[in-house]
Amino acid sequence: MQITHLEAFSLGKAEDGYSEDRLIRTAHHFGVLDGSRGPGYGEADVITAIMDDAVSMMGAVPKDITLEALVEAFTALVRARKIEARFDDLRRTGGFVFCLYSAHHHEIWRVGDCKFRLRGETNAKFWRTEELCAETRAMMIRSMRYDGLSEAEIMAHEAYDQLIAAPLSCEANYLNRDDDEAAFGAIIGTAVPAPFIERYPAQSGRLVITSDGYPALFDTLGDSEAHLAAMLTQDPLCIGINLQCKGLGPGRVSFDDRSYISADLG
Repeated sequence: MQITHLEAFSLGKAEDGYSEDRLIRTAHHFGVLDGSRGPGYGEADVITAIMDDAVSMMGAVPKDITLEALVEAFTALVRARKIEARFDDLRRTGGFVFCLYSAHHHEIWRVGDCKFRLRGETNAKFWRTEELCAETRAMMIRSMRYDGLSEAEIMAHEAYDQLIAAPLSCEANYLNRDDDEAAFGAIIGTAVPAPFIERYPAQSGRLVITSDGYPALFDTLGDSEAHLAAMLTQDPLCIGINLQCKGLGPGRVSFDDRSYISADLG
């Protein structure tokens, strides 16, 4: 299957440009890796090394690698980096999720909550634990509004970025479990249960893959960016039409890092 008309963009949420997203563009795969330091606040240089190593790995894997073999390789990479950094808690010290297109297998692969859009239909993954955390955050921020604080005062409040630190720490315990219906998958150094390793057949047409920094997907980068800008203007705290676990704040240009890549599959 031929790949043409590639459009790609990636930007961190911080004004300084730092991002834990990575774009993948090789001869045989393209897509997005969405990294996170996790609620255990692992050092930035550790997650940066993990993400950069994962990109390098994708440049070296054989074109016919299977999804399961790739997940195992990613998992081993993350585990090795965390052991090197002496991170004892694998669940709370970050990792990444991904969505990739395999040209050899003609499939879209995913672990986690990255999004894709194929032939005008969006496939988005939502974790109930994440929704509960976002709802809790929204309730707390609305309470601050009722106390008379303005949006600017809330964003500048010393507790703003730590409002749901405890729920997010609890959420991490649901990662890669196979014994709870609220569990979800990610590449964190522990085995990813089979239900969280997803594959979809890739038909011809426009394929868009993004990190979860885009609230909605469109067939062009311009339309996706315009929609995001409108959401941030209408709901800068991200407690309403764009319910999120993070919002705009000092030194931030969006609620999350964002990456977009698309191609026409022939």
